[in-house]
Amino acid sequence: MAATQGQSPILYQSADREITLIDIPTSIATAQGRCDAILLSTPPLEHPIHPKEEYRPKANKSSPISSVDTVHHAAYKSLIEQALLDISAHVVGPWCAPRGILTQLPQHGKDVKETEDPEKELKRRFREWAACAEKTVDDASFDFHTMMASLGAPEVQPATAGDLPQQWKANYFPVSGDAAQSREMVTDWTPAFHNADDHPISLSITRNGVEKEHTVQGYHFTIPARSTFFLGDCDHPDTFRSLFRTTTDEHNLPRHFDLVLLDPPWPNRSAKRKGAYEQIGGMPYLKKMLLKMDIDNYLEHNALVGIWITNKPALRDHVLGPGGLFEMWNVGLVEEWVWVKTTTKGEPMFDIDDAMRKPYEVLILGRAAPNAWTTMAHAPNVRRRVIAAVPDVHSRKPCLKEMLEPYMPDPTDYSALEVFARYLVAGWASWGNEVLKYNSDVYWTKGIDEQ
Repeated sequence: MAATQGQSPILYQSADREITLIDIPTSIATAQGRCDAILLSTPPLEHPIHPKEEYRPKANKSSPISSVDTVHHAAYKSLIEQALLDISAHVVGPWCAPRGILTQLPQHGKDVKETEDPEKELKRRFREWAACAEKTVDDASFDFHTMMASLGAPEVQPATAGDLPQQWKANYFPVSGDAAQSREMVTDWTPAFHNADDHPISLSITRNGVEKEHTVQGYHFTIPARSTFFLGDCDHPDTFRSLFRTTTDEHNLPRHFDLVLLDPPWPNRSAKRKGAYEQIGGMPYLKKMLLKMDIDNYLEHNALVGIWITNKPALRDHVLGPGGLFEMWNVGLVEEWVWVKTTTKGEPMFDIDDAMRKPYEVLILGRAAPNAWTTMAHAPNVRRRVIAAVPDVHSRKPCLKEMLEPYMPDPTDYSALEVFARYLVAGWASWGNEVLKYNSDVYWTKGIDEQ
């Protein structure tokens, strides 16, 4: 039976908080306030993965992202090995909580129809629902297609009029309790919403014309307390800005954030996280897209900014190098959190010295300027921490809300924005083209007390 989701996701943490063992499904469920439910997952990894030689891509000397960051790898390796020894000395048993397993894993392949693959169907619906706002911001569409054409990317067809989501309606209602049924709200679907309640609410999205008693045919999500979502491509920043202004005005929400967290879909060999962002313009397009977001306009003074990178040196340069994202946003590097993916027995997922694949990713953390006239620089001594976790559904990272809150000016009252988000977090704002994905009932089951 899966772990009780009300518990802390941190299974072990050293006294100085430099070494942490965290459970990924529990971290997401806890951050959403889902004490009543279990986030479904894949079976935990029991043995290291040994890449097959025939699947190893050939080295490409002309590619700036084809080599591993050997400069930092030695330091990361030493930290990881020490951290794994420390955790092993304190943790008896599996390195993850018991899991609820997805009984029907998403299918992939050219011959798989969307009706047979719930994940593909959700992606298609997300595109439709996001188009409701995108079609009203002509400049965003014009800028996007103009930029793509200038980069020589293939033409991307916009949604047709028949696909536009005026045909959808949203039904917001309490998760449980008959007393609050009067607060149910049915409205035309819009891709931005703020849950002003101190408890989760349910969202059903159905086609207009479908009667209420048939809402089982719709799409069902749970919206965490005090959370805000903006469903839309991050390559449409004008659309986001329009929705952001409207939503913050309506609910008197902050327009600057104490925490901004990004998980960009960096180009990679496997390309398993395909979407509207990558694979159509490569790194030049993705970096331009990140700069067009104007993240610095949303930063509170002394805000904490986190961005995930892989072990490719070019990615690090895009964030920390001259003309990189941190310099453009006036953010200085302060810490690096190394997430090492392990088996249930504490072994690295891949050989840590493998030339092509490393068992870790890095969260780069920086501080924004305390005022408008200060130019930030990277800290001379960057603190590094290690987070160990047994990998979950592909590319689903641990939610680090509990670990990041001590860095906030007031851990009980702060503002946070997650970009490229694929699930909502209680009290946070989230933006992405799959922002509701892991709030879908497809990925959840009832908790022990509810069964």
